[in-house]
Amino acid sequence: MKAWPVCTFGLFLAGCSASSPSDPGGGDGGSRAGAGGTSGAAAAGGAAGTGTAGSGATSGTGATGGGGTGGAGTGGAGTGGAGGTGGNAGSAATGGSAGTGGGATGGAAGTGGQAGSTDAGKGSDASTDGARGGAGGGPDGSPDGNGGAGGTNPGDGGEVIWPNDISKTNSDTWISQNHDRITQLRPNVLLLNFSDTYSLAQTQTLADKHVAALKEASSSHKYKNPGAQPALAYQIAKIVMAGKANKPVSGNSINYPGLNTAAFADIIGIDDPASPGTKLTLCGLFEKGVINEVWGMVADGDGPKFDESVETKQVYSASDQKGTTMACVSNGTCVNTSVPCKVSTRIFDFNPGRGSGCHQHAMGHAWENYINRGAIPALKKSAARFLNLDLNTRLGAPFASMYSACNSNSMQLTNCVVWDSEIHARSGATAATTFDFPDMSGGCGNAHFYPNTTGTYSYDANTPDPTVQSSCENYGLKNGAGGKDLTTPFNNKMTDTLFAGILDDDCGGHGTAYLYQSFPGPGTLATNDDGTSMRNWWVYLFY
Repeated sequence: MKAWPVCTFGLFLAGCSASSPSDPGGGDGGSRAGAGGTSGAAAAGGAAGTGTAGSGATSGTGATGGGGTGGAGTGGAGTGGAGGTGGNAGSAATGGSAGTGGGATGGAAGTGGQAGSTDAGKGSDASTDGARGGAGGGPDGSPDGNGGAGGTNPGDGGEVIWPNDISKTNSDTWISQNHDRITQLRPNVLLLNFSDTYSLAQTQTLADKHVAALKEASSSHKYKNPGAQPALAYQIAKIVMAGKANKPVSGNSINYPGLNTAAFADIIGIDDPASPGTKLTLCGLFEKGVINEVWGMVADGDGPKFDESVETKQVYSASDQKGTTMACVSNGTCVNTSVPCKVSTRIFDFNPGRGSGCHQHAMGHAWENYINRGAIPALKKSAARFLNLDLNTRLGAPFASMYSACNSNSMQLTNCVVWDSEIHARSGATAATTFDFPDMSGGCGNAHFYPNTTGTYSYDANTPDPTVQSSCENYGLKNGAGGKDLTTPFNNKMTDTLFAGILDDDCGGHGTAYLYQSFPGPGTLATNDDGTSMRNWWVYLFY
């Protein structure tokens, strides 16, 4: 397995990213093994001939390699052809049969051709680094070779990582074009520490905790499959110890344009790869793909903190085609005109006084805003029901989501929603409007309202903690009665049990992790309500 370079604080190399020198896709093995070598000459025995490599083809099914027939005496065995170059993507092919050794007359049996790849990866058309199968037949001519396993590097049918050598920048066209091939996101983070309280080592420890938490939360259905791999694995590209005095402030808020000046570029201290000695501004860092996200850190008592999320998002069509406009999807200040980067930009609050659960919570509002502000229509089609943002169209409510029905002005409510059964929910004493939903089980939840919600922030409540049915764990699988998603029980205590000792529960972190692990991830089999295939939702973060 080839190691991926990782950028770390203190040793930042401009442009460093998780990458490999070839196209980040896996070509399957060639469909033909090469022909066996020609036979050795009689008596003395000639050298084994070398077979020609098989050409790549659509699937990775190996064919039979012809064994050379040795002449009388000790003729050398014919050598099977090398594995073919990577072909176009095929279906999950079984390993090709090893070549059949030729029955030698007096000479050794010819060595079978190499088998096709057993890897199920979707190969890139441009790749020439296809994985090769195992060795050919045994000395008795039996086709006992095993197909070789696919590797993890671009071009060999294994993982497809973003960013990579071909694509580094947010909202790059490559991302949407290769969406279904991407198995893991490894975005590069610039962490800006505006605190004088936390040392570099302390800051790194906090960052590592958040990275680990988001890896855990993005591991699809890990509560059922402990071996699940994360869809999102942040890399800390650089920690800038900017200090309190260098924090750009405007009144009682962060002055976000102040992060994009030449003067602040000197504080960041990252050279333009194309012009060493020239420091890149914040937009320059995003536009060249040196970073994909910023985490802004301000200690308690040090004045204005960063908004939960400040994000400008490229707008896409219903078929995930990149458009020409940008949308503000912030849960806070809009900066699409004041910080006019040419690619999608992501700035998140990194609060050292709170747990990683609050980071997950802030990300939850980003998902909601991608849908509510029309940035990614395809995600709305797939995720609105999961996030319960479609209550008006699905259940006939006078509102789209509980945010309108249970607006508590940031105070916890536990009597806005009353559950008459595990699926029947109705308005409670503090509801802003009357509603009655005979069956709420078709969705899951969102940042403030989990499946068993009784009101805003009720994820932190132990009483009441109703047990309800939800589609979280089987969302989009249509594996229940009548073609609906199978439902399973949910309550807050269950998520505390699942994630105790693994994640903190700040800002409802345990429940958010459960929701995130239920997201359709890499290789999802989930389908939309109209029967079309869902895509890996995590990739949309960097559209």
